This record gives sequence, structure tokens and C-alpha cells, in this order.
Amino acid sequence: MERTLFIFEGEKTEKLYFQSLEKAFFNGEESRLLASFRNDIYDLYAQIDGDEDLDLFQLVKELNPNPNQGVILEGLRRDQIGQIYLFFDFEPQDNKFNGAKLLDMLARFDNETDNGKLFISYPMIEAIRDINDPAKYLALTVNLGECKGRIYKRLSANRGHQIFQDAKRINKLAWQLLIEANLKKANMLINEEVSLQPIDNQQLIAQAQIDRYLPVDQVAVLSAFPIFLVDYFGLSILE
Repeated sequence: MERTLFIFEGEKTEKLYFQSLEKAFFNGEESRLLASFRNDIYDLYAQIDGDEDLDLFQLVKELNPNPNQGVILEGLRRDQIGQIYLFFDFEPQDNKFNGAKLLDMLARFDNETDNGKLFISYPMIEAIRDINDPAKYLALTVNLGECKGRIYKRLSANRGHQIFQDAKRINKLAWQLLIEANLKKANMLINEEVSLQPIDNQQLIAQAQIDRYLPVDQVAVLSAFPIFLVDYFGLSILE
């Protein structure tokens, strides 16, 4: 049985939403391993910078002494993992934030069967619930000053639709709405066209954020999970 490793920045919120999308779209034919890095993307960059031969799988095992992860990953080798996906936050308010480093990470982690494929939430995981009207979502931004953890968590909870606040309540139809809204917005960021074209190159989204939004102290709200789902399943996921 093929094993796919999903690495999240955090331990709680990411897994709750991922388990929701698992229930909606995945079947039992794969072995999915869920692990947490428990640090942000810029800490990961510091760990791997200058080490082209670093094995991400081994790093995750070594840096996460969580007993639950030990049970999941213990005894497995890298060659037993078919695919690796990573989910991290943009976090432009972080004092370690560096656009060039982020782009470097997206270039390095661009293939799920090699080093792994990285997906970014803008500004953070709570972007998944920061949506009310799909049409208005296309232009939804957040000021840099509101990107701090507690502030954005409260903001996204207040202005997002109630159904998206509780991961367990998001059914397949609601996930499909999230997929359409986020895919259209990603294309608008990259191509200035509202379309459902799958986004293979995640660097293009980050580059648009860095070039067009950060200079005016804003971030265009965008969730990683819907973009990942189209990358994984293709547009058939909307059927």
C-alpha cells in the first residue's frame, strides 16, 4: 500500500480541516500519515539551508518527539513514502519572514514524489474559514497588521461564514465551494483572470503576493487546502 506523508506547520487546526477533507474526498485505498513540524516555514528554511542532501522525512522524525508521531513514523524508511505534501503559513508579520527564502522553499519543494510539494496559506491556516461571499472573496485581503496570530484568528472567525468555522461541519459541497473560490482567486492573482485552471507552480502565487500586495501592506487571503485538492485530484473533484 502506498504511503503519503502530510506535514503540517501546526498540530491542531490543520489536522482538523485535513480530516474533514479526507472524509469528503479520500477513500481507504491509501495510507495517509499526518505529522506536524511544529515550527514555521522560516524555521524549516533555517534547518535545511545549505544542505542539498537533507532528507525531510528524517528531519521530521528527529525534530518531532511527539509520541503519537513516533508510533506513526517509527520503523518507516524514506523509500516507503511515495509522496510528501507540506502545508505552511505565509506569515509576513514574522520577524524571520523573507520573500526570497519562501520562493526558494517553493522551488525546492515542488514535486511530491521527490523532496515534497509545498502549499502555502495566506496569511495562515485560518484563511480556510475567512470566506463569506465567494464573489467578494476574490478581492478579500488582510492588512499586515492584522496577520498576527490572535488578531487574524479572531478576524477570520468574525467575518467568515459560520459553516467554515467548524471543520467537522464542512461537507463535500461546502469543500467544492471552497475549491472553486480559492482556485478562481489563485488564477486572478497569477493571470488576472477568474478561471478554474489548476495551479501547478506554487511559486507564482507567492510571487504575486510579494510583488503586488506586500508593497501596499496587504495579503490576498488564500487557502492552501483547496489548491492542493485540485493538484491532487484534478478538476474532477468538482463533479
